[in-house]
Amino acid sequence: MKRHRILLVVRHPVGGIRTFFRYFYRNFSRELYHFTLVAPDLPEARILLEDLSGLGLTYIPVDPRTSGAGLFRVVTQIIRTTRYDLVHSHGFASGACAVVGALSRRTPHILTSHDVFTEGQLVGLGGMLAKAALVSVLAAVDVTHCVSHDARANLLASLPLRWLFERKLTVIPNGIEVERFLGADRRDLRAELGLPAESFLIGFLGRFMSQKGFRYLADAIATMATKADLPRLPVVLAFGEGGFIREEIAALRERGLAGAVRFLPFVADVAPTLRGLDVLVMPSLWEACPLLPMEAMVAGVPVIGTNCVGLREVLSATPSVVVPPRDGGALAAALLEEMEHPTADRARAFAPEAVRRFRVEDKAVELENLMLRFLDR
Repeated sequence: MKRHRILLVVRHPVGGIRTFFRYFYRNFSRELYHFTLVAPDLPEARILLEDLSGLGLTYIPVDPRTSGAGLFRVVTQIIRTTRYDLVHSHGFASGACAVVGALSRRTPHILTSHDVFTEGQLVGLGGMLAKAALVSVLAAVDVTHCVSHDARANLLASLPLRWLFERKLTVIPNGIEVERFLGADRRDLRAELGLPAESFLIGFLGRFMSQKGFRYLADAIATMATKADLPRLPVVLAFGEGGFIREEIAALRERGLAGAVRFLPFVADVAPTLRGLDVLVMPSLWEACPLLPMEAMVAGVPVIGTNCVGLREVLSATPSVVVPPRDGGALAAALLEEMEHPTADRARAFAPEAVRRFRVEDKAVELENLMLRFLDR
């Protein structure tokens, strides 16, 4: 049987894109597909290679200092000189880098969108030009894969001339490897960190970017610190790195909250860590289709998140508690309620439904069927 040659183009191999690769592409057969990855030569790309080692993937590294225009030239040259059956780009920047090469060789091109646009992001003359460029890319690719219905609606609401690309939008929600979270060991974080037995462990996992809303979790902790009759001692365990972590630490010190937050290293296998928490908090301002709450729900861990775009879709019709974004008071109230009336039993009871809802194997079949629409021509 023919091996389909697929070119993967990634401009920013970080965060959700990296996890998407690990969860989705490992469900593809190396006997049926040969993947070639074009990505900056960064540690994140090396992690991708390790995650996909079973696929026998070919890696074409690009100097991380290469500009967008430089990557465009590199990708165009690769497509024009090597025959591929399909180009799959991840993110709008990657799609823009691959669109001309794919058109020139009449190679089918799928673009997966991993983000959403925020209010005020595409404004002014620069915003108008960016919108025009994005519409041109979306009109030129064969299909744009959105990772949630919220992300699709956001795309349509953010860009003009939607009639040029609306029919090319399809939704395949994200999914996770549920087995990793069902039978995971429980990390004894209290013993490991020397915390009192009555500590109430609040987990925050991810990069310290404004999008993730850590400052509003800090506001909630400040509100809780004013309560004299707390039944348990709230402790935030923040696992992550990068972004504005130094600024967040400095802000906590200025507010006298440094003792209420422990900053811990990023963990590659989050399952034992999630199971060691009392609650996972996601005070996000926007998401496309986050994987972390899926992982927590499959692990049977209570989740408190905001009703921001993307996250609200994942938390809908689950035992998770939903609060408004940018509202430290509402978040504090939700944390106090969880502390006084834990929902761990409900979270564990929901885990089988979370498995059915979020298992990646089903989503990977949908993605493969989408690809086969073009590969079988």
